[in-house]
Amino acid sequence: MSSPRRQLWLRSSLPALALLLGACGSSSDMHGRSVSEHGSCAADQWCAGAAKVVVTPEQTQIDGIEESRLFLGSKTQFFNLGGFGIDPTQNLPNPLAQLGNMLTQPAQARVHHAGRSNTDEHTWLRAAVLALGETRLVFVTLDAIGAGNLIQDGLRAAIVEASCAVDWCIDADHIVFGQTHSHAGADLQGLWGGVPQDWIDHTLYPAAAEAVRQAIAAREGATLSIAQGQTHAFNNYRRPRVVADAQPDPHLSLLRIEAAGSARPIAQIMQYAAHPTSINEDPRVPHADYIYGAMQTLEKRGGVGLYYNGPIADASGAGGACAAEPEDAYARVYCRGEAIANTALALPRRALPAELSLRNVTAILPVTNPLFLAAAPLGALNRYYNFTPTPVTQIPVLGDIVSTIQNQIGQVPSTAQTLVTRISLGGVGGLEIATIPGEATHTFGQIIRDLAETANPGAQVMLLGLTQNSFGYILPEDEFSYIDASGDTGFLIPFTGYEEFVSLGPLTAPLLRLQAYVPLFDGGLSAAIPDYLSSCFEGGPADARCLLADLARKLEYVQTSLKSQCLEAGAPEAFCGLLNPQTPLSELCLRVSLLPADVCGLLGEVGASGAAMMTR
Repeated sequence: MSSPRRQLWLRSSLPALALLLGACGSSSDMHGRSVSEHGSCAADQWCAGAAKVVVTPEQTQIDGIEESRLFLGSKTQFFNLGGFGIDPTQNLPNPLAQLGNMLTQPAQARVHHAGRSNTDEHTWLRAAVLALGETRLVFVTLDAIGAGNLIQDGLRAAIVEASCAVDWCIDADHIVFGQTHSHAGADLQGLWGGVPQDWIDHTLYPAAAEAVRQAIAAREGATLSIAQGQTHAFNNYRRPRVVADAQPDPHLSLLRIEAAGSARPIAQIMQYAAHPTSINEDPRVPHADYIYGAMQTLEKRGGVGLYYNGPIADASGAGGACAAEPEDAYARVYCRGEAIANTALALPRRALPAELSLRNVTAILPVTNPLFLAAAPLGALNRYYNFTPTPVTQIPVLGDIVSTIQNQIGQVPSTAQTLVTRISLGGVGGLEIATIPGEATHTFGQIIRDLAETANPGAQVMLLGLTQNSFGYILPEDEFSYIDASGDTGFLIPFTGYEEFVSLGPLTAPLLRLQAYVPLFDGGLSAAIPDYLSSCFEGGPADARCLLADLARKLEYVQTSLKSQCLEAGAPEAFCGLLNPQTPLSELCLRVSLLPADVCGLLGEVGASGAAMMTR
């Protein structure tokens, strides 16, 4: 996914980097070991470096850039932000693309200027490299609402290339890439209209490469400590309360990486669960929400701050009032971030010995949400997601079930795959870090936490949400709601809750549990696996207790009823047809009657290849 421009940039940077690394002198640490001031560390000590790079768009990208679409024409691609409204037209040419202007509002200015501090509040990409001996990894965070798996692949490729260019290669699956989930951040999922490819190729990927190069060049001997506490001062519960006393995840964690022999911060990695949804001002501006204030507060001590959201599906932001009434929303969220960071800095901490291990598994997930299945052939997810890399029949356990009841469930859904990562720091009783490829509920996060604490008794746990992928909401199977077949709930499709509406489907949580978290934490078919899942292994799809078989059968109901629910609600035929993933795209095109028959025929060919046909 690298561009010729980036390759030229890398080559031109190598001489300067070589001079920089070659100029580093040597010294001795407090144990008398010879180490360089920068660039290398003793084999038995933590080694770390960090850097950050501005990724604020240029004015030309805010104004919009002409891009070709579907080989049929062009559209003006604006810099869209996530979280408010919806726009599935990012890959359609004009005049269809103009429909998106009525559905969401792109960024109207490139950066917010804070009058109180006379500073521009930029959006950032931040990176921290961490190594012990030959084991290397990099934490990367980006101020964006999320990032599709194609963006994940492109960013990893840029980092691998940059690290190898300075002879310190980092494996692609050792890159822990998370998004802060600011709803005023760049839309790298394609659900709100997307961003110019020019920004992705010439700002985002080069920024990732540059931040990692700088972090590698700055690496030095380090010490690690973890501080963790619990607070609901900064989040509220946002899901319908099935359980009366349900609460969001209260855990607040701060992993502190400091220079060996001093308290000078190299990097501070914070994790908390609270939706950053407070910035939706006029004009709309790319912004990190409360995360900006939190990172500024950490970085006043020195080093680089990185923020990972946690299990946030049921956690809205709250609290963090200023001493005086702020003049605007930007000042209010700055105070919230400042309060969260100060709370984390005040937590008691303990040292993490120099022990490191990293494990990955790849989970294969079916995409059963009819809205996503309809959006993919339209190209709404092009440039951001590939939802068809693996046949659904190859998914462990589910493949056998689907093969058995294929004649009952109709269309076989698309699939997506993702890395899920476990990082163990400090050995027994240390810190366990697990990634979540989307927005999970506190209840699902607690399942992971229980597995981690069982695998490593006495360890603390950090759950990094929207990390390694952004596959929407991840809801436990017993909390997933469907259409009310009576119609009493009105036009709520295809599910009765917002989080269900923006999820891959009800199979995501149980399959992540079975394919990823149980093997990562060496769990077995025990108390960690309820009967309705363990029976899928023991009795197969014929076992009446197997929840996966029941969920798979429900797909037929969802797929076939969605269009009729839409029509009964009074929506036009052309729109309702989009909600039936079995309707050919060429037929939908003719119904809308905005394009000639020969163009609709070409769209039919695009639809036949589904989401696998990406523009790049």
